Amino acid sequence: YQPCDPQVICNRVNHVSTCLEELRQLAAKRRDELEESRQLWAFFQELEESAVWIREKSSILGAQGYGKDVSSVLKLLQKHKTLAGELLAHRSLLQRGKQILSEQSFGAVGIQEHILEVKAEWKNLEDQAALRLHHLQEALNASQFSTETDDLLAWLQDAYRLVSSEDFGHDEYSTRSLLKKHRDVSDAVDKHRAHVAALRQHLGALPVQYRDQEVRGGGGGGERFESLDQEMNSLMGRILDVNQIVQQLLDGGHPSSTEVRGCQDHLNSRYP
Repeated sequence: YQPCDPQVICNRVNHVSTCLEELRQLAAKRRDELEESRQLWAFFQELEESAVWIREKSSILGAQGYGKDVSSVLKLLQKHKTLAGELLAHRSLLQRGKQILSEQSFGAVGIQEHILEVKAEWKNLEDQAALRLHHLQEALNASQFSTETDDLLAWLQDAYRLVSSEDFGHDEYSTRSLLKKHRDVSDAVDKHRAHVAALRQHLGALPVQYRDQEVRGGGGGGERFESLDQEMNSLMGRILDVNQIVQQLLDGGHPSSTEVRGCQDHLNSRYP
């Protein structure tokens, strides 16, 4: 038996230690590369899902209408707001992909091209969404215009029925009540004239297709304003007729002559 040379043993130990260190480094490198690959393929899967989502949303946006009234347009605007939030989320995905690619040491060429393709599709969807938002806002303005015009026409019809009534009261209390109602109507006429002027401006600001649609729809746009003008002029004429009747009541010694005179003065001061 001959004892082993201590130096030989030391060399072998050092060799084994070196091999173990190299193996550890290789294992660590392999682990890092596998993690990079996992992140890359996980991102690629998200990118594919995002591309499918973009195409689906693009198809939906192209097929949706713009609502028929204020309520339906507001609901569509709320849905569009949700879509805008989802678009921001997908934008962050593309930004994260750019960061992932900058950290990759392999396999980035094909992914880079695919990211550019999806980014172009996403940009088209964003432009499509912006255009739809613009059209929805136009539709909302048009619906609000239509609703306000309908409300004004309804008021005019009610007011005309009131001033066209042949009821002039049967006692002091009833006459006083009718005088108050008539005075309220005459006060409201000027306010609604300003409203008609504002609606004319509103109509002029609507896109051409909505102005044309209003006119073609029957009782819309220009026709409705002709109707409004006719109603306002007719209402004014009826108020003046009542003014003449008031004068007749005064000449006939009506028992509520003070209130009647006050109504006439009020009418004459507003509509000389």
